[in-house]
Amino acid sequence: TYRIAAVEQLNTYANILDVPVNVVYTPAEIIGKIEEFLSNDMILVDTAGRSHRNEAQRDEIIEMINLVKNSDINVDVEIFLVLSVTTKYKDLVAIANAYKPLENIKLLFTKADETHALGNILNMKWYTDAPLSYSTYGQNVPDDIEKLDVQKLAKHLLGGDC
Repeated sequence: TYRIAAVEQLNTYANILDVPVNVVYTPAEIIGKIEEFLSNDMILVDTAGRSHRNEAQRDEIIEMINLVKNSDINVDVEIFLVLSVTTKYKDLVAIANAYKPLENIKLLFTKADETHALGNILNMKWYTDAPLSYSTYGQNVPDDIEKLDVQKLAKHLLGGDC
């Protein structure tokens, strides 16, 4: 909600996916909102894109995740650290380090369609030892997100056609 029109964008995506949406403004609200959706098969929580260098904002995201993980709600929690593959490696390392307090994260890479250099995916896998999950290859929701294909990635990194 920190970005102009963020809620409208979430509502647009919710309409495309035909799912309900709700907005949480503080970490204290998260448990109640999740309880409202427990009858659903899956609950997606999209945290606001924040700077990893802003400690207060980063700590708020970590607090929200820990509140859910440590609650009495019986849900499986998957945490995806979303990284742009076009970001410089040094910055990716700083982002990963900022979110080290979160355990069992999975890596999700965006903007794979905007670069020919996908080595950061492998570099971050090695650096974090976190599982690779998904990648986005464009702006079409939900069509341009797919499971990250390690065979395709390896072929690309070795100079083959993708």
